[in-house]
Amino acid sequence: METFSTLLSAVPDKYALYVSAFIIVCKLATVFVKPPSSTSKVAWLYQIVSLVGLNVGWAANRLQVGKTGVMVARSDADEAKAALAQANIPLASSKPTDRPS
Repeated sequence: METFSTLLSAVPDKYALYVSAFIIVCKLATVFVKPPSSTSKVAWLYQIVSLVGLNVGWAANRLQVGKTGVMVARSDADEAKAALAQANIPLASSKPTDRPS
């Protein structure tokens, strides 16, 4: 599979500004618009906008379609994990490449 930089280098120079602006607008949309629930009819559209906005790997937003992020202090992390395990709530992987989609 080609990388994003390879795909972007294939864009003619006269369109590079427009493509870059479109990517930035998609990124800003994912920053300011709350992700819909996974059962929403527009969830697929949000995921495409998120992908175009290069929200991948470490740049992925904390809030994503069908997922939630609960922030806790590092000192309370073990207690939070234990509480989730007791409630039979599976933890997502801490590695961005291993996260379920």
